[in-house]
Amino acid sequence: MRQKTAIVLGLLILAMIGLVTVVIQNEAVLKQDFVLLGTKMHTATAMGLALLSGFVAFALWAIGSGIARALRRLMRQLRKNSERDAEEKYLKGLDAALGERPLEAINHFRRALEAQPDYLPALLKLGEALRRTGRTEEAIELHRRAQAGHPSDLPLLYALVDDYLAASDHERAKKALAEILRIQPKRALHAYRILRELYIKEGNWKKALEAQERITELRIMEEERASDAPYTPGILYQQGADLLAQEKRGEAIAHLEKVRQGHPAFVPTYIKLAEAYLLDGQEEKATATYLEGFRRAGSTTCLLAMEKMFLDKGTPEEAIAAYQGAIASTGRKMIPKFLLAVLYYRLEVMDKAEQLLREIDGSVRQSGLVQYYLGRIRERRGDFAQACARYREVIRILRPFEMVYVCNSCGEKIPAWKDFCPKCLLWGTWVPDFKDELIQELPEAGPVYYQEISWGRSSSAR
Repeated sequence: MRQKTAIVLGLLILAMIGLVTVVIQNEAVLKQDFVLLGTKMHTATAMGLALLSGFVAFALWAIGSGIARALRRLMRQLRKNSERDAEEKYLKGLDAALGERPLEAINHFRRALEAQPDYLPALLKLGEALRRTGRTEEAIELHRRAQAGHPSDLPLLYALVDDYLAASDHERAKKALAEILRIQPKRALHAYRILRELYIKEGNWKKALEAQERITELRIMEEERASDAPYTPGILYQQGADLLAQEKRGEAIAHLEKVRQGHPAFVPTYIKLAEAYLLDGQEEKATATYLEGFRRAGSTTCLLAMEKMFLDKGTPEEAIAAYQGAIASTGRKMIPKFLLAVLYYRLEVMDKAEQLLREIDGSVRQSGLVQYYLGRIRERRGDFAQACARYREVIRILRPFEMVYVCNSCGEKIPAWKDFCPKCLLWGTWVPDFKDELIQELPEAGPVYYQEISWGRSSSAR
């Protein structure tokens, strides 16, 4: 510090020596007259006044700068104090919100904003608390006011989306989502999911598909969008269903065929495509589509839809032939065999129904359905002993009358009573699972009082 002071003093002395030298060398010039604002004076006097003015100006600037710095420090300190106060009240509000005390949270968040009106965390959480208590319009107004100062804040934009959805204002929700996607076009998975859901609810399948395609293009981990994959065939299917509803059968068939080829495990496509072929008069293709749905997607629904098609037409023999073809051409024979056996049973062709059911019974471990239909066939033929034996087998397999206990809070079932439910963490919730008809007892007949009998009318009648 002393060395620095000595250097500064040395520089000042040198400057003074230099200044004196210049004055001595220009003494004659300095004595000449100089006119300043109409006043005559020596040049040396004018230069002295100019130098003095500079010093005064510098001094005023230095004083003003010091005052400004002091004021800035004071404002920073005041803001820091208000931020500390706002943060303290915000944390109390957050604790109340986490503790499911929204009304208390609202009070704390409001106090935080009184301490610092533009405190963004409090603005966000206050809006969420208002929305949770049903004051959605207040939440919207608060979050929009906050957005004026923070137009690109993503949590705030998502909060606005939630507000608009709670108010069923889908159009404004879409605008907020569009702003999120503008800010974060390649990472906003949640925004695209909300947008897709809105378009699905509106039935706007084109826009829903666009949102789904954007999701598949996002720069995120594959695991993060794995749950979104089923939406693609569903939306594409719905486009084809709409075409069919508009009676554009050719376009619907072409579209659904593409969906079937691209997503062979999606069952609704086979059902709707077969319906389209049937409406277009192409029954053979409809049948082939139903069978393809069973072979490729393992869908029993397709076989039942095919059976209904033939029964509605009044040609059960064609349903039988289709089932026989499915049994002969696929490795999964049990389901078409069983459905064919049930069809024979409904058509009163008991011998063939029983033959198929016995084949199935010898190929599977145990089946209550098979035993039930074998019992029904024996009952139809009057062999009640064998029918009862089959029904007892059904009871043994399915155990329909076995007593169980059900938790009346979460619905969990257990074979024996307990005092505590580990799923919903409540005590005394296990009750026997009786059938409704056992609980709904008939009221006992009440006594008939003498005053309810009209003795006078009886005696007069006699």
